[in-house]
Amino acid sequence: MSKRTNKNASTVGGAHVDQAGGPKATGQSKVLNCSSQNITAVCEELAQNGIALRDASGFTQLDTLRRVLEFRGARGLNTYEGTAAGYLRLATRVKELKDRWDIHALREDVIGPDGLLHKGVARYVLLGRRQDLQAAQGSLNLGAV
Repeated sequence: MSKRTNKNASTVGGAHVDQAGGPKATGQSKVLNCSSQNITAVCEELAQNGIALRDASGFTQLDTLRRVLEFRGARGLNTYEGTAAGYLRLATRVKELKDRWDIHALREDVIGPDGLLHKGVARYVLLGRRQDLQAAQGSLNLGAV
């Protein structure tokens, strides 16, 4: 059985983000090889650092996903990596986190574990707490939440 590949795709390791949270202009479109080895490495990294998902409850997914995004920094987490790590409906979880956190969604082209090119796969990068919430908290003198 032959494995399908995109011969025009170049492989890079993760998203590149500038300080404003936007993608860095590189002048060419790059494709991430999101193979089973890549996904396994992400899951192992999370487990080794004590931030792997413990159970599938919504609360646990939200709490752990925030910590995972903090830990991974500019590397973020894409849809394939998040699904393999146990997050169901990753986009929905990110939307729920956006109530308190500033999260940027990058779009990247990936070669998935199926060997096919998938365009516009989301990679989520946590930028920090939402600034509008920090300003409101400071003006109301609410203390730590």
